[in-house]
Amino acid sequence: MIKKIIAFTYLNIYHRRLMYLFNILSKRESSTIQENRAYQNDKLINILDIAFENIKYYEKLEINTKDLSYDEFKKIPILTKEIIRNQSNVLVNPNFQQINEVIKNTSGGSTGEPLTFFRTKEQGYYGIANYYLALHQNGINIFDSSVDLWGAERDMYNTNSKFDIRSLFYNKITLNTFVLSDEIMNTYIHRLNKIKPKFIKAYVHSIYEISKYITKHNIKIQFKPVIHCTTGPLYPEMRSEIVNAFNDAVVYNFYGSREVSAIATEIKEQEGMFVLYDNVFIEILDKNDQQVKKGEEGEVVVTTLNNFYMPLLRYKIGDRAIKGDDLNFGTLKLDAVVGRTLGMIHREDGFKIDGQFFTSLFFGKKGIKNFQLIQKTILELELRIVKSDSYDPEELNSIINRIKKEMVGAEIKIIFCENINLTASGKIMYVYSEI
Repeated sequence: MIKKIIAFTYLNIYHRRLMYLFNILSKRESSTIQENRAYQNDKLINILDIAFENIKYYEKLEINTKDLSYDEFKKIPILTKEIIRNQSNVLVNPNFQQINEVIKNTSGGSTGEPLTFFRTKEQGYYGIANYYLALHQNGINIFDSSVDLWGAERDMYNTNSKFDIRSLFYNKITLNTFVLSDEIMNTYIHRLNKIKPKFIKAYVHSIYEISKYITKHNIKIQFKPVIHCTTGPLYPEMRSEIVNAFNDAVVYNFYGSREVSAIATEIKEQEGMFVLYDNVFIEILDKNDQQVKKGEEGEVVVTTLNNFYMPLLRYKIGDRAIKGDDLNFGTLKLDAVVGRTLGMIHREDGFKIDGQFFTSLFFGKKGIKNFQLIQKTILELELRIVKSDSYDPEELNSIINRIKKEMVGAEIKIIFCENINLTASGKIMYVYSEI
């Protein structure tokens, strides 16, 4: 209770803007889909007006935002990662006043394509507020105790959390799951049973591996958490394994990205994933960039609503999803996100390494446009590389050396190619094991 009070006090004193946004969102829970769409439309028009008035890339567009229709909106050209990489200087707002609150960031994530972009402090607040909303909608008090089963490359093998004042302020403990072994999983399960967190945020593959270990060894979990899964699709067999291991826990999938923050979330006792309409506007488009119908799969195209320095308009994020409603101007519901595939890579000593670790090695690497890492056998890896114009062999060597440090004794076959092949469903599997 004391830690909960500390978290409440800290957030409400030092992050008042964040809490204000979260409280506003929480009050909108009873809003209808029509009200949410109108609210989102107002935010969409606002960000478009700012972009058209200030950003050089959009200066020649003639779009009527006073009576914005989807036909008008579709006049905005699709934004790709390649365009951002090559024309970022004309995609930012030179008149943005809070330039000291602009943060340079890099994404690799589920797409594997390194990308540099700019976010603002305000966008960060909106992203966290929408993440808190997802927790709230799944029955969690955001000040309750929590555990993040997360990853940090610099701290991969530290299973003993050192005292961190931020952990006290947020009532949260982080356990690094970039690397997992039976010993590490056993240690973490013991820690979880001791902490008994109300909710767990986890890489979906990490919590799935831990759940299988719990079931295999018939370990008794002494609490029933809400479990927030992210960085990959939550397949039915994975959900079932996690639910059973953690005492019929509420398990939900959350969809977000580094570039745009929160995108969509599952809500307990409801089907599908609900778009976080306060943060993003979403389209699901076919190969001809036309909106698909309900139940059809297509590419996820995102327009950010809270970044006034570098708004991303009609941005192809690199994921695929199934449209879940009949709206003819975007979507507020997804049946599923189907195109974000990262797996676990196996080591000879029994350790498993989350695919997110490997994608993180490509963050900020300008010379590598795309990649795919395939584990053929326990000691044989195949690394496919698509080079950019600024390719630097030393950059790739540093990545290979880091991989070899984790995959001791493994042979890494490098294949340079023009592109990464898609699966039959149009996905790219960036990290996976054939074992």
